[in-house]
Amino acid sequence: MVADQMDISQMNIAQRLRLMERLWCSMSGELEKQGPPAWHDEELASRSGEWMMWDSVSEDWHSVCGKLKRNLE
Repeated sequence: MVADQMDISQMNIAQRLRLMERLWCSMSGELEKQGPPAWHDEELASRSGEWMMWDSVSEDWHSVCGKLKRNLE
């Protein structure tokens, strides 16, 4: 089946997950040889910058869990 002819919206979740797995497997070997595309590196750099910005206001895991538990009580 040609990818342009596939109606993904008609697939159930299990079928979509299998399709994603097959796509990833088909690309992973190529990515190791060629490396990621330039846009991917740019996106990673952008998100890294965002992480650094939020790192100063982050909380540790135990603190967040405690707040969540208190909110559920």
